Amino acid sequence: MSTFYLLNAPVLTDYGQWLFEGPITPEHARELIPDGFVSAIGHDTAAEFLAALLRCPVPVNRTRIIMHPGDQALVLRLQARLPEGQVLDATAMRELPFELGLLSRTA
Repeated sequence: MSTFYLLNAPVLTDYGQWLFEGPITPEHARELIPDGFVSAIGHDTAAEFLAALLRCPVPVNRTRIIMHPGDQALVLRLQARLPEGQVLDATAMRELPFELGLLSRTA
């Protein structure tokens, strides 16, 4: 059985073969998200941002995951590098350029 994750960075969680597709639109992302997913979004602001974008609750969950073959993840990818130690509020998060991508572990 495969698992669908939400991530706030494209992370290869183990050795294997990977496919990272995108960018994808928020509308397409909403279609991809199953009813049951695992949030690995570790920051309140990112979770709030994704919840508004995806129109579904996104819990904060600071956890380490290991994706297995067949698992997929919707990835929030910020396109700006933040200064060290900077914490964003919701307004600042909305102003940053971002992309959504689909990360799949294929083998």
